[in-house]
Amino acid sequence: MFMNCMEDLEQLHSKLREHLKEQNEKWEHFVYSKKDGFYQGLEEIKIRGSRSSEKRFEEYNIEKYLSKEKKALDIGSNCGFFSIFVSKFVGNILGVEINPYLIAIANDTKNYLGLENAKFTNSSFEEFKTDERFDLIFSLANDSTIDDNTKFNFSEYIQKILDLLNDGGIVIFESQAIDTMVSEKFEEKFRFLNGKFEVLEKRKIVSEYPVNVPYRDFVVLKKLDIA
Repeated sequence: MFMNCMEDLEQLHSKLREHLKEQNEKWEHFVYSKKDGFYQGLEEIKIRGSRSSEKRFEEYNIEKYLSKEKKALDIGSNCGFFSIFVSKFVGNILGVEINPYLIAIANDTKNYLGLENAKFTNSSFEEFKTDERFDLIFSLANDSTIDDNTKFNFSEYIQKILDLLNDGGIVIFESQAIDTMVSEKFEEKFRFLNGKFEVLEKRKIVSEYPVNVPYRDFVVLKKLDIA
């Protein structure tokens, strides 16, 4: 049984490496963590990556905001490993990712794990359309990107989040690396967020990537109820 599991895992790794190879050959935009192969890691499938999903979840300390009654959205879900890990704690989660090769990795992984409450859609956040509203939205270092794929300005980005969020819903927001390096950049964003949400938490978190940015800014926000 153990040997069969190992063989199945090796087959999964082979499929995922093939997606990475195809991405490196065909994707014309910046590739995160090209050296490590995977930006996100997932211990359950023995992939380390540049940022461990388990360590991030522990560092975020957000389990109190999660429940099996909640519907979650992960903006810029990358290879989906963090969404897949979070799926254990929510009713369902939808990852939105513009890179089709990362979507393929996410789908192969969730199928291997037999998950039915994690789904992934190939779209930019700007073009993403749904009639659903969410109780929880993850914006993890994704409000602007260095791959030229983000077209929204910060105000437009946050407004779309507000439109997708149920009243009283929660946003888990992690800063860009550059915003931590240049503190004025994040503080300007934070002042904007403070005017749109109730701020439940604001703190620094440990970050594994990039290596020259050991900490990031982290906030938990609550959408104000509409009277």
